Amino acid sequence: MMEGGCGIRTLGRRSLGAFILVFAALGVIAAPVKDPAALLAGLEKRYAAVETATGNFVQTYRAPGVEQTESGVFWLKRPGLMRWEYRTPEEKLFVADGRESFLYVPSERQVTIQPLTPGDFEGTPLGLLLGAKHFSRGYEASADGGKPLLEGTVLLRLLPRRPDSGYDYLVLELDRDTLDIRRIVIREHIGNTSEFLLSNVSTNVGVPAGRFRFTPPRGVEVLRLGDNDRVD
Repeated sequence: MMEGGCGIRTLGRRSLGAFILVFAALGVIAAPVKDPAALLAGLEKRYAAVETATGNFVQTYRAPGVEQTESGVFWLKRPGLMRWEYRTPEEKLFVADGRESFLYVPSERQVTIQPLTPGDFEGTPLGLLLGAKHFSRGYEASADGGKPLLEGTVLLRLLPRRPDSGYDYLVLELDRDTLDIRRIVIREHIGNTSEFLLSNVSTNVGVPAGRFRFTPPRGVEVLRLGDNDRVD
C-alpha cells in the first residue's frame, strides 16, 4: 500500500496501494523449480481448500525516497473477509466485510471507507490466499533466479498475462513440502516493490464473524472513497 498505512490493500487491487518488507538475503541456495506450471497448479489446489487463515505479517513498502516497515496480525475468511491489525510501529486497523473496506488510523482519528467486494480480489495475490478459482489463468509461471529468504522453501515467479494488472511480476516463496505461501513479493509497473512475510499461519480455524465487522467510532472523520469522495 502506500502512505497512511494502507498496505494490505495492494494485495487486493492496484488502486489500493502497497507496503514492502525489506530483508537481507540469508544466502540459502534455492532448489531449482523443474516444472513451474505444475507448481502453480499445486499451489492453487492447496489454497482451494482453505476457508480461513490467520497469522502474523511483516510488511514493508519501498519507493524512491520512501521505506516503511509495519507488522501485526491478520485474519482471512472466504470469499473476501479480512482483518489486518497493525501493531507496530503505529496502531491501525483494516477490515473488509465483503462489501466495503475500512481503514482506521486512531492517531489521525480518521476512517477511510471504500467499496471492496470478493470480485475485486480475482487474479490478485490476496485472491489466491482467499481461494480464488482459476488464479493460474491470469499468470505465466516461471522459475525465479533469486535466493529464498527462508529455509525449506522454493521461489516461483508469476508474470501477469493482462497488461493492466498493475504488476510487472509477483514472486511467491513457498514451503517446499506443503506449498504454503511464506512470502509474497510484488513489483508494480511504477517501480515500487512490496513484500509480505507471513508467519505462524493457521488455516481452517474458527474465526468469529464479528471480527470482520467494523463501525467507525464516534467523533472520528469518515472519508468515503468512490462515493464522490464524501467526508462525513
